[in-house]
Amino acid sequence: MRNFFDNLSQKLFLFMQGRNGMDTLAQYALGAGIILTVLDFIFGSMILSTLGLACLIYAMFRCYSKNVTSRALENAKFEAWVRKPKAALSRARLRWANRKTTKYFTCAQCGQSLSVPKGKGTLRVTCPKCHAQTTVKS
Repeated sequence: MRNFFDNLSQKLFLFMQGRNGMDTLAQYALGAGIILTVLDFIFGSMILSTLGLACLIYAMFRCYSKNVTSRALENAKFEAWVRKPKAALSRARLRWANRKTTKYFTCAQCGQSLSVPKGKGTLRVTCPKCHAQTTVKS
């Protein structure tokens, strides 16, 4: 029995050799397909079912594609497109985690997001981007 699983893993390795595999775009497509399929079970919509199946098929297509260079270019474009929303979400999570100890505000001159510790009284803050000074009550 052990020999069977060793051969199976070796055959799977040989099958996937030269193929794209799971990249970021395939992971997002797979996640979207699973979410749409679950929503289809809840609401019973033909549109959700079709979109979920299309996302799952696209994820499989990306995984098993042998045109690695084209898939890498598509993935790079997708990652560049997703970079800003991911960074904004990360900043929002950090602000939420530090909400009890830090006060956040924006610079009046350039709009740069700044922070000061709470409970320190009135502080004079210099913006690192435009060097404008602001007085803030923390």
